[in-house]
Amino acid sequence: MKIAATRLMPLHSGKGRTVANVPDRVTDYVENPEKTNGGDLVTAYQCNPAIADQEFLFSKRQYTAITGRGAEGQ
Repeated sequence: MKIAATRLMPLHSGKGRTVANVPDRVTDYVENPEKTNGGDLVTAYQCNPAIADQEFLFSKRQYTAITGRGAEGQ
């Protein structure tokens, strides 16, 4: 069994990035067919990998609506 090691890095808007396109760019990078055996190594937990970036953005908007925090840059 092979396990991939990952590292969490904060990604913020700015430098040509928006809150909406940061998750999209990250998921595009990690789902790269050249790095994932043509997508065979892409799995997800409690989200749909095809729309994971949209689900992450939706969760962020829910968090902002509930807490009032994180609204900057949107």
